[in-house]
Amino acid sequence: MESSNLGLYANLRKIISIIDQLRDIGLQKYISLPRIAVLGTQSSGKSSLLEMIVGIDFLPRGEGVVTRRPLELRLVHTPGLKEPYGMFEQVKGAKFTDFNKVREKINQLTDEVAGKNKGIIDDPIILTVYAESCPDLTVIDLPGITRIPLANSDQPKDIEKITKDMALRYVMDPRTIILCVVPANADISTSDALQIAREIDPRGQRTIGVITKIDIMDRGTNAKSMLLGQDIPLRLGYVGVKGRSNQDIKDGISVKKGLDDERKFFASHPVYSTMQQGYTGTDALVQKLTQVLYTHIRTYLPDIYKEIVAKMSECEDRLKDLGTALPKDSGEKLHLLWQMTTSFCENFKNQIRGKYDMKHYQVKTELSGAAKIRSMFNEVYEDYTPGNRYRATSSYTDRDIQKAILLHEGDSIPGFPSIDAFLALLQPQLDRLKEPALDLVNTVYAYLEEVAIGLIGKLFYRFPMLIGEFQEMVCKYMQVERDSCRAIVESIVDAEQGYLFTNDMDYITNRTNVVPKENTQTFDPEKILIMELRNRIDSYFAIVLRNVRDSVPKAVGHFLVRATQDNLQFSLYNHINKSKTLMDLLSEPQNVAVERETLQKTLDVLGKAARLLKKDPDFASAFGSAVREKEEEEERKETKPQKKAEPQQPVTNGAGFHQKTPSDSNVSTKDTSFTDFSNFKTNPNPQQTQPNPNQGGGGVFGNQGTAQQKPAGGGGGLFGNVVGGNTQPNPSNPGTGTATGIFPTGTQPQPKQQPPQGNSLFGNTIPPVKKDNVPTGNAPTGGSNNPFGPKK
Repeated sequence: MESSNLGLYANLRKIISIIDQLRDIGLQKYISLPRIAVLGTQSSGKSSLLEMIVGIDFLPRGEGVVTRRPLELRLVHTPGLKEPYGMFEQVKGAKFTDFNKVREKINQLTDEVAGKNKGIIDDPIILTVYAESCPDLTVIDLPGITRIPLANSDQPKDIEKITKDMALRYVMDPRTIILCVVPANADISTSDALQIAREIDPRGQRTIGVITKIDIMDRGTNAKSMLLGQDIPLRLGYVGVKGRSNQDIKDGISVKKGLDDERKFFASHPVYSTMQQGYTGTDALVQKLTQVLYTHIRTYLPDIYKEIVAKMSECEDRLKDLGTALPKDSGEKLHLLWQMTTSFCENFKNQIRGKYDMKHYQVKTELSGAAKIRSMFNEVYEDYTPGNRYRATSSYTDRDIQKAILLHEGDSIPGFPSIDAFLALLQPQLDRLKEPALDLVNTVYAYLEEVAIGLIGKLFYRFPMLIGEFQEMVCKYMQVERDSCRAIVESIVDAEQGYLFTNDMDYITNRTNVVPKENTQTFDPEKILIMELRNRIDSYFAIVLRNVRDSVPKAVGHFLVRATQDNLQFSLYNHINKSKTLMDLLSEPQNVAVERETLQKTLDVLGKAARLLKKDPDFASAFGSAVREKEEEEERKETKPQKKAEPQQPVTNGAGFHQKTPSDSNVSTKDTSFTDFSNFKTNPNPQQTQPNPNQGGGGVFGNQGTAQQKPAGGGGGLFGNVVGGNTQPNPSNPGTGTATGIFPTGTQPQPKQQPPQGNSLFGNTIPPVKKDNVPTGNAPTGGSNNPFGPKK
């Protein structure tokens, strides 16, 4: 049993030390890490509780507020260590074997930052304690919630708000386990600490209650209802402890003697001695904290790794956007400016042409580039098309046309249509064609300018002083092209207005068809002339409209859009070579340089964290499979509707703990890795534990199998189920135990399949070596390479 405990401590240290190392390299600045935060009011017994957990007397004592800076305790269980010692992060290289000096150092570090007049500051002290008596835990002792500031102190009037806000900053993180300390001699329903814990963790999934000062309750009362969770239930339950009183400390009673007195107190108490083991005593609390923190870390490590990878990708993308640091040499600056100019021109061409760019591709819901310009071309003169039932003479009445004929008939013989009347009525209609053509030039130019300014802002954002100058260069050149294009478009419309001509064969060959035919013997000659002139004007206007609808967009596309694309880069190069001020403007603001440096430091920290997690092959394989499983699960949730889970029978592990299943009320699927420690009973004689015949061989959270058992499935390993004593699974009941690595997936073994051998801390990763077709290391009498598997 002793060797099993040593293996337990070794592997707990392995996974918990990973979090400590991640914290050492500074990952907690960017990604929250699992931890335990001690939450309680002033003088609730937090310091005594921590000393009982560590097994060493080392924390400051006194009246009023003692803990004035958060204290991050990293406890390292070191078997065989004769002399415990502590090391401060703020005092590099110093090893303190005298824990009285550790207490003095804590006071000194507190006074240096918070002052000597009872001030409270949120700047944690980091202390690592190496001892055989302490468990593997990382605990943060927070300043107690204080209601009233001390007289003649540096504490502000809103000290209660300050201490509560500080506590909230630590316990709001869902990866923080809340160790809620409540004195037994106070009303539990009025506890500020428990109220905060209930607000941020209403389901109690990460809150452990600790009832302190249980020995000084009023006579005739006890804390049984509180410990059983009958007053305020918590999923992880409560543990009652008896710490050393101030008088005990003054009398020099050691922590070890205090622990012995605590065991005797609970063993002899008429009420507490009848309760199941696990509800009372520091030993039960340490066991619960260790297992809960261990499970908590195991649950969140894949998410932490995914966040690291995502954060690294964000930093790398941002660093690419910021670019390299600005060169100091003038020649290199000129070269950089040319590179940015080239990049701008290429991006401008690609966007106008609608070219697909894989590097900068984004899904767009509206037209852009060539499609938008083409849409502008299609819409020009759309109101004048026959599809909209437009006729040039629709605004003329017969009387208007007759009046024009009379005005321009002159001394010619009546009855012949006059060309002057034709021109007089046609010219006002042709005048309408100029404004839409010029509007098209301005609209296309405005869009080109918008695209250019947007690209300049993105590509030159590092140099805000240069943006305005570069925009002016680009706009000046585009204005020249716009004015040239405008003149050409005006000449096209003027030609249609000033010179009437057509080679349209339909108009030429069918010109007599415009003369109306009259079938009756009697008709009005003037009406015939009006109808003929109306038809000729409509026909010729349709020809002119067709011409300008083709020629104007062509002119704009060629002399404005295409000319800007082809000649912009050459024009900018010439301007850059001639300008004497651009080099002076090529300087980035200080905040960009600071951001680049900060991103680089962040990327270094994340890179170290990723390498640390991937250094161990067990972690690396576990993270890869876990990340893939989570991604596949998210995809399945998006594509398939959720099915209601069927009721399941409670699952009990080897220690007698009730294991929550996904079907338990108020428990989500994600939380199935948590163990409900609120109602457990530890078997005082583990060697006599009767395992479930339907479960396989053991691990620290599973049942110990025996040589005579033939379990249907594999038993519980450290991070999942390892194969139990049977070498041939029962085909009729394949069970649920398989080697699943660090995060069990519940995969069922197939009938007649040889189970894999457990040989890894995080699951069975190496296949068994077969000899004479018999797997080794899996027989009931054989051992397991898993340090938490069945003992030989």
